[in-house]
Amino acid sequence: MMRTKWMRLGVRDPADILRWAGAQSTRQLDDFRYRVIHGREFVSFRMMPRYRVEIGTSEIIVVAHVVPGARQRMVAAAFGVVRIASRRVLAAVASLRSRRSVPAPGHSAELYDFTPPRRSSTARR
Repeated sequence: MMRTKWMRLGVRDPADILRWAGAQSTRQLDDFRYRVIHGREFVSFRMMPRYRVEIGTSEIIVVAHVVPGARQRMVAAAFGVVRIASRRVLAAVASLRSRRSVPAPGHSAELYDFTPPRRSSTARR
């Protein structure tokens, strides 16, 4: 049974992924997937090296993630503060709305019995 080889790679810039793959004596790159998960960039691809692999499969699955820089971390922190503040303001507004008393509805409906009247035995003729 062939096992898949996985490699995790952390880079500063997404372009560094291709530079790294080119430096690895790569024969083929394919199955690229780009994702942004919780504000972080991830690139995964399948790499087949030029050199012969003696044990296991001849392909390596590489998962590369872009390590956020100081600027990206500051922007993410600012968005986090804004998100928390907006949630608190919305919760306060919602609690003020729920405190208002809603008047009870007045008498709005009547219930009538619409069963047909019973016929007497003399009315059948």
